[in-house]
Amino acid sequence: MEVRNPSFFEAPPFWMVDWTEVNDYLDRVTAGEVWSIGRSHGGRPIRAVAFGERDPIERRATWSSAVAAGHPEDYYDPTKRARPVLILIGSLHGAEMEGTAACVNLAQVIQTGRDLRGKPWPRLAELAAGMRVVMVPVSQPDGRIRSAIRHLVGGTMDDLYYYGQGRMRDGQILRWPECKRMQPVPVEQMDFVGGYYNDAGVNIQHDDFFAPQVAPETRALLDLIRGETPDCFMTLHSCVEAPFIIAPENLISPACQLHQVQIAALCRQRHLQDGLRPRAYTATEPTGGFYLHTALHHTCGGLPLLFEFPQGVVEKPFDLDEILDIGMSLFEEVMAYGAHCRFWPR
Repeated sequence: MEVRNPSFFEAPPFWMVDWTEVNDYLDRVTAGEVWSIGRSHGGRPIRAVAFGERDPIERRATWSSAVAAGHPEDYYDPTKRARPVLILIGSLHGAEMEGTAACVNLAQVIQTGRDLRGKPWPRLAELAAGMRVVMVPVSQPDGRIRSAIRHLVGGTMDDLYYYGQGRMRDGQILRWPECKRMQPVPVEQMDFVGGYYNDAGVNIQHDDFFAPQVAPETRALLDLIRGETPDCFMTLHSCVEAPFIIAPENLISPACQLHQVQIAALCRQRHLQDGLRPRAYTATEPTGGFYLHTALHHTCGGLPLLFEFPQGVVEKPFDLDEILDIGMSLFEEVMAYGAHCRFWPR
């Protein structure tokens, strides 16, 4: 791997994204449950941490059959759950570590009321206490370890694509979205396999979800979602843009699309209010394709959200404090929404 800027490998203590330090933090968690939900293609553990009691669920049907019967409660009845369940999934792409930092700091808020900077978040702590919050800070450890950078603040687009999508042996840096034209990417033809992929070159955001052998990271997340049956789950990504939730998305129900639009608008307003420079608009027309979070939604029926953190590259500068504040206020607004309506369109 080429070191394009040494500062990318340095970060303050509150910005905890390194594979080893994240796992060391999880080992010290005392108020929650930590366990391995599976292993990556490279054999590395994928660890989750949960805060709040888990309610048992009695099922009579799959999600698909229950919806087709007009009785989704046969799969999951939210009125029989004491508290809503929220799942947060970070670092699907290894160079997009902002969600990892946000998850670890949320864990600290839940346990102490303050993030790793010592900044208090009393409302967030109160909201989280009324839910079961499950986090997978590093869902794709192969790419997180391979990328190794701690941030991309002040980087260029070439830096972003090099550490994210990688570089071919002929010197060509893969770029978005052209990198998606190969799945998996031919790792044997690459000079550097970026953090986007697991060790087999699979971008799990676009796995072959109905194949007999999906990527082990995909299987671990599908099993987690099926077992937890969250009311809402959010995959945490990063890009060059200002922060935003992708909404609404096609291939989910109109009621879920309405939730997506409302949450996206509320989070945008919160970021605007806090001076955190969100994207200039909230979309109103359905967009998107069939992604990992689409497959997760159709596994459990939970409300899917996809959030894009800013990475702080020169085109859209953000610093690490701002990026963490974006994450904490995002979580607060999403939890507040769930506390009022439980995320479900009933």
